[in-house]
Amino acid sequence: MKLSVLFMLSAALSAVANAGILATELSTTVGQPAMRNTGNCDPFGCPQFFGLTTYQQIYASAAFSSPMAIDDITFFDSSVNNGGQPAGGLYTLSLSYSSRPLSGLDLTNPGNDISTGLDVFFSGTLPALSSGELSFSGSPFLYNPAAGNLLLTVTVSNPSDNSTPLYLDQSSSKSQTTNAYFGSYLGQPVSGGNNVGGLVTRFSYAAHGTTVPEPGSWLLLVSGLMAGVAVRVWRRGRRQGEMQ
Repeated sequence: MKLSVLFMLSAALSAVANAGILATELSTTVGQPAMRNTGNCDPFGCPQFFGLTTYQQIYASAAFSSPMAIDDITFFDSSVNNGGQPAGGLYTLSLSYSSRPLSGLDLTNPGNDISTGLDVFFSGTLPALSSGELSFSGSPFLYNPAAGNLLLTVTVSNPSDNSTPLYLDQSSSKSQTTNAYFGSYLGQPVSGGNNVGGLVTRFSYAAHGTTVPEPGSWLLLVSGLMAGVAVRVWRRGRRQGEMQ
């Protein structure tokens, strides 16, 4: 087989493999249905007004079917269409496990709600709304629902509210997600939560922990082997040319 043909086949297999891997991206939305004609401006719409420093949201492990590598988190602006925009400030979104039950978050110290596995997922200014969605892409977090509930911790510094706050969709029940908030209102510490549903959230992820390689993995392996063969053929031909 000619060298050029080997390289072409290797590139084609690699492209097919990558397409197959991208196609395996999955998603799970937690907290539906959303409450009608209302929403929650914490933590991404009105942090300055409430002096918000920390917001937490817990998700029931039962809402997830299998281990996953979460790489995107999305919230929705579909119930309150008031033209609101994300607030200013620096935000850090972290994911961890929590041994706390839903509606049982500690409202005195957010650190007490974090059990294990705290990892920073995103840090920076808030992204712009896109088609009614507020999406964060971040460092993949490996989550196994068998190990406990999932906890999202949002911290904010130097917040500034827009003239029209953003109200994101809020869950109409507390069976899948609830929240807690910590801040300062009129100079006095405030905290609360556990009594309402959290923000409706879509988690995008790649399946994690499978023992049988996906078809895309096999294709990548084969394409890599073919590329290696092509290089070896090229080197052998070059050596023979130098000997003549």
